[in-house]
Amino acid sequence: MPRRSVLTDAQAEALFALPAVEADLIRHYTLSPADIAVVARRRRPHNQLGFAVQLCALRYPGRLLRPGELVPPQVLSFVADQLDLPPDALAEYATRSQTRYDQLEALYAIYGYTTFSQPIRREIAKWLLPVALATTSGLVLAGLLMEELRRRTVAAPATTTIERLVATALLQAERHVERQINAALTVEQREGIDGLLAERPDTGISLLAWARQSPGAMGHRAMARLIEQLSVLRTRGIDPAIRESIHADRVHLLIREGSRLSSQHLSALAPLRRQSIVTMTVLETITRLTDDIIGMFDRLIGGLFRRAERRAAETIQANSRAMNEKVRLLARVGEALIDARGKGTDAFAAIEAVIPWEKFKAAVAEAGELTRDDGTDYAALAATNHALLRRVGPMFLDSFSFQGIAGVGALLNALALMRTFYAGSRRNLPKGLPTGFIRRTWRAAVLRGDGINAPAYELCLFVELRDRLRAGDIWVAGSRQYRAVEDQLVPKTLFSTMKLAGPLPVAVQEEAVGYLRERRELLEERLRHVDGQAAKQLLPDVRINGTALKISPLQAVTPEAAEQLADRVQAVMPRVRITELLTEVNRWTGMMECFTHLRSHLPADDPRITLTAVLADATNLGLTRMAEACDVATYRQLAWAAGWHLSEENYGRALARVIAAQHAHPLSVWFGDASVSSSDGQHFPLGGQGEVAGAVNPHKGSGPAISFYTCISGRYAPFHTKVISVSEGEAAHVIDGLLYHGGDINIAVHHTDGGGVSDHVFGLCHLLGFRFAPRIPNIANRRLHTFGPASTWPALEPFIAARIDEAMITTHWDDLLRLATSVRMGTVPASLMLRRLGSYPRQNGLALALREVGRIERTLFTLDWLDDPMLRRQATAELNKGESRNALARAVCFHRLGRLRDRTLESRQHRASGLNLVVASIILWNTVYMDRAIRFLRGQGEDIPDNLLPYLAPLGWQHINLTGDYLWAEPAQLDKDGYRMLRTPSERLTT
Repeated sequence: MPRRSVLTDAQAEALFALPAVEADLIRHYTLSPADIAVVARRRRPHNQLGFAVQLCALRYPGRLLRPGELVPPQVLSFVADQLDLPPDALAEYATRSQTRYDQLEALYAIYGYTTFSQPIRREIAKWLLPVALATTSGLVLAGLLMEELRRRTVAAPATTTIERLVATALLQAERHVERQINAALTVEQREGIDGLLAERPDTGISLLAWARQSPGAMGHRAMARLIEQLSVLRTRGIDPAIRESIHADRVHLLIREGSRLSSQHLSALAPLRRQSIVTMTVLETITRLTDDIIGMFDRLIGGLFRRAERRAAETIQANSRAMNEKVRLLARVGEALIDARGKGTDAFAAIEAVIPWEKFKAAVAEAGELTRDDGTDYAALAATNHALLRRVGPMFLDSFSFQGIAGVGALLNALALMRTFYAGSRRNLPKGLPTGFIRRTWRAAVLRGDGINAPAYELCLFVELRDRLRAGDIWVAGSRQYRAVEDQLVPKTLFSTMKLAGPLPVAVQEEAVGYLRERRELLEERLRHVDGQAAKQLLPDVRINGTALKISPLQAVTPEAAEQLADRVQAVMPRVRITELLTEVNRWTGMMECFTHLRSHLPADDPRITLTAVLADATNLGLTRMAEACDVATYRQLAWAAGWHLSEENYGRALARVIAAQHAHPLSVWFGDASVSSSDGQHFPLGGQGEVAGAVNPHKGSGPAISFYTCISGRYAPFHTKVISVSEGEAAHVIDGLLYHGGDINIAVHHTDGGGVSDHVFGLCHLLGFRFAPRIPNIANRRLHTFGPASTWPALEPFIAARIDEAMITTHWDDLLRLATSVRMGTVPASLMLRRLGSYPRQNGLALALREVGRIERTLFTLDWLDDPMLRRQATAELNKGESRNALARAVCFHRLGRLRDRTLESRQHRASGLNLVVASIILWNTVYMDRAIRFLRGQGEDIPDNLLPYLAPLGWQHINLTGDYLWAEPAQLDKDGYRMLRTPSERLTT
C-alpha cells in the first residue's frame, strides 16, 4: 500500500482553508451580477448568505462547507457586503438539514458541479500520474490536484481521499521512473551496477563507496586515484542520456537517496529501485569526478607557477644582503666615476680608490650570478617539473575527449598528437607538432633554433589547455562545469521564441540601438555635471588636482546618545540559552516544518533532534560531540536526522521563513532599506582531514581555508550564503546571492568591497536590473570610459582611458540578452558564467561585449560616487553591517577554534547554511526583544526618540549562552503575550 501521510495537519488545513487575505477574497469571492441574481432567488437572508458562501467555497478552495463549520468573519463580511446582508445572518443557516441538501442540489444544477464519484476518481488518478512524474512533493501535487478539481467543477473529497490519491500517484511515478531506467539498461549493465555494491578487495568498503571517496591531498597520486575511480564507473557503460527523459526533480531525488544510503541498504532494496538509484548515483558521480579531475589539473598547473614564484621570492630573500652590498658598491663606484669625469681624472684609478680591481671583478661576477630574468623563466620551470608533467599529462589526456571552437584547432591537434606520443614508446617529440597556439611570451622558451624544447612545449600545451578550459573555448563531454558555453545557456530556438513572445526577464531594452542611445545620453549628462563640479572643486569631499584624485575619509556619525541607548536596551534583554532561543524562533516562524524528510516530505516527529543537528553544523561541534552535549538524541538519531532531513533546499526554505519574519517586524524598518544589500566573504581555516581538500590564499593566511560568502540585507537579514574557495575571486559569486536566495526579498542596490568588483559584474547586474554599488579601492586607478573624446571633459580627462566599443555591444547584444535570460531563469549559475567569461576574454566576443556594458555602468557609478557622499556613506554602512554579522557568526562557530574538518563540498555547505540559519535566528530574536525592551523603557518614562533607532543593531550575543551543554528545557516563565520576561534592575545588578 502507498504511504498515506503526504501532508502535515497544517498543510492539509491550509489546502482546504477559505481565503483570508483581502486580495484573495477579491480574486475568488467577488460575485457577478448573475451570481447575485441566483442568490436573490433564495428565501430569507440567512439562506441567501449561506447559499452564497457555499458557492464561494465550491469555487475556492473547491469544497463544500462542513456542517457546523465556522466561517472566518472576513469571509462573511466580504460576501455579505455584496448582498447587502448582515454577516450574522448566517447563524440561522441550514437549521433544517433538508434546506442544506436542497441548496447543494441547486448549486450543482445551476453551476454544473458534480460530486467526486468513482468514474471521476479513475479519471483523476489517470491524470495525476504524468503530473507526479514532474514533482516529488506531496504538497505541490495536492495543490495541483485541487486546481484540477476546480477546473473540472468537481467538489473536492475528504482530505484522506486527497492524500490517498496523491500518495498513490507518487508511488506510481516512482515505479514508472524505475521501470524507465531499467528498460534503458542491458543485462550486462545491470550486473555491472549490482557489482558496484560488492566489497572492493583490501578496502572493506564497496566499489561504489570507494569510487565516491575523496582522493586526499592534491597531487599526481590524487589525480591518478580520481581517474581510476572514474574509469571503474565508466566501465559500467551507462549512457548519460538516460537522465534526459526523466524530470530533474526525480533525478535529484534518486541522487540524494543514493548519497545517503549505504551499500548494505542499497543491496536490501528491490532490484528495480536499487538499480535506478545506483544508476543515477553513478552518472552523477561520473560528472562530479570529471569536474574534480579537471579542477585538480587546473590547480596542479597553477601550483607549478606558485611554487616557482615562492622559490624566487625565497632566493631573493636569501640573497638580499648580498644584493644590497652590490647596490651599495654600485652607488659608490658610480659616484667615484661621476667625480672623475668632472675632474678629468682617470676612471680606473677612481674605481680602484673605492675597491681593489680584483675584488671589483669578483663583485661583478657575483652580481651576474645574482641577477634573474624579468618574469617567469618558462624553460627552467618546464625542465624542473618535466617529470611531474610526464606523470600527469598522459593520464589526463587519456581520460577525456576534448572539443572546442574553431579558433583552438591547432591546440586540439596538438593534444591529439601528444596523446598518441604518450601512448607510444618514442622518447623524442614527433616532428611537425602544431605551434600556432603558442603565445608570444612562450615562443622564446619553446621554439629554439635547433627545434622545439620538449619540456617547454609540453608545459605550454597544458597551460594553454587549462586557460582554454577555464574560458570555455575547449570543453569536455560529461562535465557540468567545463561543458560548452553554448550548452549552458538557454537554447537559441527557445530564446528566439521567448523574445518573440516577450518580454524577456531582463531589465534593458531588447534592441541595442535603444539601449546605447539611452546610456549615451545619461552618461554624457553625468559627465558634463561632474566635470563642471570638478573644475570648480565643488565635488563634496573630493579634490582633483591634475592627475591626482583624493576622497576624504568619512567621519563616524553615530551619536553618543545612540550608544547609550544600545547599552540600556542590552541591559534589559533577557538571558537565554541558544537552544531556548531557537525553540522560540521556531515557535514564531515554524522553520522546522521546512526540514522535511527526503522521501516522505514530512517534518520530523521530534523537531528538537533536527534542530540539534542544525546546531551541530552551526557551532562546528559535529554530531559525535553534540550527541554527548545534548539531552534529546543519540549519535545515531542525529546522524539519521542530518542525513534525511538536512539538505540545502530545506535550509533555504527555513532561512526564507526567518528572513521574512525579520523583514516584517516593525523595528527592522528602522535598521535600513529592505531593497539594499551587501555581501562579503568570511574565511574559515581547515583542519584535520579537511586540509587536504582546501586551498591556500597567501593574502588571507598561510594555511588551507575556505570562505563563506554571505549576502545580508539592509535590515540585517543574512538571506544567502555559499561556500567558495579562498583561491578564487569573490566577484563571480556576487549575483548568485541576489538571484538564488529563495526568499521573498527584492534587492535593488547591492554593495561589496573591492573583492567583488569587476566590469563583468557591473554589466550583468545592470542587465538583470540590480544597481551594483561597490566600495572600490583606489578608485582613481579605475579609468573611466566614454562614448566621445576625452577632451570634451577636461577636468576628468586624466581619468578617461578609452571609448566604449559600441560595435562590439551591438554585434553581441542578443548574446548578452540570452546570457542574462539564462542566468535569471537559473539555466546556468551566474558564478559559473562569470568565472568562464572572466578567465580568458581576449577572443571571446560575449565576454568583451559584457565588459563594454560593464564599463558604461562602472563609469556611471564612479561619477555618482564622486558626486554623492550619501552613496559613499551608504556603501560603508551596509558593508559594516556585514562585518558585524561576521563577528556574530565567528562567535557562534567557535568549536575547534572555528577550524572546519569537513572534506566534501556538501558537508561544508551544510556548515555554512546551518551557521547562517542560527545567526539569522539570533538576529530575529534580538530584533523582537529589542523592540520589547524599547517599549518597556519608554513605558518607564525614558525619552527614546525615533531618530536613534537606526543606530541600533540586532547583532549582540552577550546575553546568549552559546557554550556548555545543549539542553532543551521547558520554556521559561513567559508573560501574558507569550514572551520572556525582561530583566529587572535588580537582575541587571547581579548578572
